[in-house]
Amino acid sequence: MTTDPGPPRPPANPDATTSIGNAAATVPPTDRPDPSDSSTGELLRTLTENIQDLVRGEVAGARQEMTDKALAARPAAAMLGGAAVLGALAAGTSAVVLVRVLDRFLPPVASAAVATALLGGGAAALARAGIEELRLVGPPVPERTIESVKADVAAVTEATPG
Repeated sequence: MTTDPGPPRPPANPDATTSIGNAAATVPPTDRPDPSDSSTGELLRTLTENIQDLVRGEVAGARQEMTDKALAARPAAAMLGGAAVLGALAAGTSAVVLVRVLDRFLPPVASAAVATALLGGGAAALARAGIEELRLVGPPVPERTIESVKADVAAVTEATPG
């Protein structure tokens, strides 16, 4: 005589960071006793553990998302740093060599003005390129995590009786 094991159970979800609101997430098998047989203290402890796991997962997701954005913004930050250096050179006309070369062809005041304009133009070009890079990265907020938390709140709200 064989016993029918019943309907197949979905596989346990090893990813603890999966959000409640994610419809694609698999539901782990429930080997827990019926909640109506549990004491209030046990139910509160289980609820606290579940909330802690959810919060830890959301914080880990936010941390990863912010790290990814910071890494993507590095080239833009380097460009903006280069623009600042060139801008400082343009403001002070510290490029004495350029000024002296131009002095051979232009009066001293004109050569200083041309050197300043060249360095300022380079700074402006680098600043524009850096700003465009930052626009490609997007705002520095954990957007996926925010959406995940919204989905979690919606799922809990729907599951709450009353």
